[in-house]
Amino acid sequence: MLVAKTGKGTMINLSDKQWEAQILMQLRRKEAFYCPVCENPLDLKIGSIKVHHFAHQKNKTCSIETEPESEYHLNGKLQLYKWLQGQGVQSAKLEQYLPSISQRPDVLFKNRNKYTAVEYQCSVMPASLFSKRTSQYKKAGINEMWILGGKNTARLSSHTFRISPFQWLFARAGEDPLDPPFIPTYCSKVQAFLLIEHLIPFSKQVFFSIPRYLPLNQTAISDLQSPKTHSIKSHLSKWIHLIKSHRLKPAVHLQREMILLQKELYEKKQTPLSHLPAEAFLPIKTSYLFDSRICLWQTKILLFIDQIQTHTVFTLEEVTREIRADPSTKVRDLTHLKHLTIGAPILEYLEALSFMGMLQRVNKNKYVKQKEITWQSKPADLLKRDELVMKLFTQYK
Repeated sequence: MLVAKTGKGTMINLSDKQWEAQILMQLRRKEAFYCPVCENPLDLKIGSIKVHHFAHQKNKTCSIETEPESEYHLNGKLQLYKWLQGQGVQSAKLEQYLPSISQRPDVLFKNRNKYTAVEYQCSVMPASLFSKRTSQYKKAGINEMWILGGKNTARLSSHTFRISPFQWLFARAGEDPLDPPFIPTYCSKVQAFLLIEHLIPFSKQVFFSIPRYLPLNQTAISDLQSPKTHSIKSHLSKWIHLIKSHRLKPAVHLQREMILLQKELYEKKQTPLSHLPAEAFLPIKTSYLFDSRICLWQTKILLFIDQIQTHTVFTLEEVTREIRADPSTKVRDLTHLKHLTIGAPILEYLEALSFMGMLQRVNKNKYVKQKEITWQSKPADLLKRDELVMKLFTQYK
């Protein structure tokens, strides 16, 4: 904590000025400090390395649910507070307690007559508590801006991240809900944001992204409110590399749904997982709505199309019903984002297949199968076809 109340009721904010350790020691000898929320006594921690701060005394708990504060978190919220003060907002307050909803955001700022609560989260918290805090802010008419601590991000390569269900809570939609979401992160050590934008799942937890690095002093509030619109075209080689890794990786330690898919492929098409058609890996923008490998739900649709005779009409509703009934195609829990159903990625996928000539859309939500799907190819031919199909896909929309 950086804000406390003295026995006389005066509020002390350790971020308001550069407090010298000697001055704080004198203050500590003659003053008692209390939590503005629960009124329990606080200790003033004065250190040469860690930022000066207040902490609840041992065996004293606060009436609001909080997590232990690390130096990383203390520095981060102080940096974000000072950054907001320089953004021309109407007001910015550090650790402002909101008694009507029993919440104390890291920073509360007012801009264009609208309040926003900034929560800089550097430790894992239960999803239920995250949802509770978010709903309380909404109830009070306050926008919430959750920022994930950068140290918690697992970057696997320049364009891939491992993202846990907890980290998905921080995902935010852009102005167009059909665009991929993004996750705002901030690292207090380097004083910079890393916006994990254009999130497309390749597997359940490995995500393709087009990340954007923004030093704090070069970032505007608007950068955190709406992601930049990206085209995958200039990053296509990174996506193709993921497909190649899938093809060359031995099919071991598979999750249950992939084992079942492997069995289905052998029974119906005599095809291993490594030989899936290139069309089973299209980087559909709304694919984040599925909580499964991208090749799983797309292969399920291809198998549905495969059993339809050429030049036969079928509907979006039929495909959606088939996918919903399949227990292996799970839907991601995204109640905190703008509402879309799995009909969105299925429609986007069918439209892409139509653009590439496999299907033809005859009218709204109705399609005709134009040609058969190629299931069996040599490994070298598959890798070449991956590049051809992905390049063709980038011309779609």
